[in-house]
Amino acid sequence: MTRFSKAADGHYHIHGRKFQILIGSRAEVFHGTAYKTAGGLTKVDLIQNKNGRIVSKVKHATAKKEKRLVKAGYGTKKGKFGYVKLTGTRKSRK
Repeated sequence: MTRFSKAADGHYHIHGRKFQILIGSRAEVFHGTAYKTAGGLTKVDLIQNKNGRIVSKVKHATAKKEKRLVKAGYGTKKGKFGYVKLTGTRKSRK
């Protein structure tokens, strides 16, 4: 891989783009201040989730495929909003 160096203006010039720092936080990479994270993620590898947190695009997709709520017994019902517990409740015997 190419070893990037600073230009005369004090910025890194990589693939026609200008960066202040080479390695930064996810937020810095996402906003275009830094080129990549310490783990090697670039802007194309990052996504903002529904809570506004900057996460890995691949990890986000993998976790979505897991369907944790469905495995825990939750699902959708007609006429109800959001997830509802689908597995019935047990009646206790005396």
